[in-house]
Amino acid sequence: MKRILAVILSCLLLTGCEAFTFSVDELLVAPSISDDQEALKQALYDNVGHTVTLAYPRSGDYRSAFVIADLDGDENDEALVFYTASSATASGTGENVRVAVFDKDSGGDWHAMYEVAGGGSSVDNVIVTDYGDVTDIVIGYGTSVHDESAVSIYRYENGVLRSTYDGWYTEMISADIDLCGTDEIVLFKKSGTAVSVGVIKSSDGLSYVTAERMLTSSVSAISNYVCGILYGETGALFIDVTDEDGYLLTEVVYLVGDTLTCLSAMDSELLWITERTSGYLSMDYDNDGIIEIPTIGLFSGYSAGSSAEYMINWLSYSEEELEFVTEASAYYNLSDSYIFKLPSRWTNFISVIRDSDTGEITFVEYDRTADSLADMKKLLSIISVSSRSTETYLDDGYTLITETDSTAYLYKGLAGDDEPLLLTPDEISDNLYITQ
Repeated sequence: MKRILAVILSCLLLTGCEAFTFSVDELLVAPSISDDQEALKQALYDNVGHTVTLAYPRSGDYRSAFVIADLDGDENDEALVFYTASSATASGTGENVRVAVFDKDSGGDWHAMYEVAGGGSSVDNVIVTDYGDVTDIVIGYGTSVHDESAVSIYRYENGVLRSTYDGWYTEMISADIDLCGTDEIVLFKKSGTAVSVGVIKSSDGLSYVTAERMLTSSVSAISNYVCGILYGETGALFIDVTDEDGYLLTEVVYLVGDTLTCLSAMDSELLWITERTSGYLSMDYDNDGIIEIPTIGLFSGYSAGSSAEYMINWLSYSEEELEFVTEASAYYNLSDSYIFKLPSRWTNFISVIRDSDTGEITFVEYDRTADSLADMKKLLSIISVSSRSTETYLDDGYTLITETDSTAYLYKGLAGDDEPLLLTPDEISDNLYITQ
């Protein structure tokens, strides 16, 4: 790395005397820019001088210092440019990032239109929401306060970038939590082990609904979040949180009118029933739109411990029973990124053996009278291998279920045709889900 930087510096010294500055972050991570962005960079220099450092968002969908979009609904693109004064960057004074708006003239040249000081010394996240005739520009700013970022929502109208909302967050996402077709802005705020969730919602880009509530659990970290159906046509945000003991719990929040409701606030058992070990995240594993929450049980023949094989019970919420019910049971291979849902006729009749060397899973008919799992009747084996090895396994009697760009998933039937628990090829393929 030192040699690379030395070569870069040498080349810069040989290119002439034009004064400009750069940062190590720009050299290492700044993406290559388009002709439009190059023109914007020159327009920025023409407007404020060369002693600036471009500011690149650290997260989110926009990772460029240049965001080009129709900001005012006139069907022509404008541009946001993020930068800081290079003198502030070099001295570490933490001067706030600047946000400049540029527009094109009839000749296609960029011109500075407006500029504001942002709410922090760096850009954390940028979200552009399009409501058709109007656009909101949501910018999160890094601050000097640990786990706290500032957020401003701007509207660009009549040549002026105007803030319509200012707040703070620990983590910010854009998500359609109520499945209305338009994303909401979701702000997670963490203070100690207390976490609140706030939603800023607009259906027309003109009026806003803001709702916030505390989560029930004591939170060490927010591990995952996913939107989907809770029941019927009701959408929700499922938030996997890690508690102080290292276990995962799932909080579910959803909008009822203008109110943000939390399932666990109505019934704490709806939180504790979701407790499980880390790694097992809520998801729509079977692509039916409904979010399922994984909980853990033991396969027959095992006791809890490092060598145990765990059955995953997928929970979904029942509107009729007002509680989580087990939708399906499955073997979940975290390391090989697949889920095999157990057919209902296998319930209470099977267990599994895992080959620690190959990762192959073999399903066996559970027999209490057998001396060990290895002595039980084998039904089916499933293995994931590199796609380059597929032919070798096919030659050895395996059948391909599905494959990704790099991985093949195969099975081998081990039971006779007269076995009642024998699965058909369609049953096997229909019950395998890839989680990558």
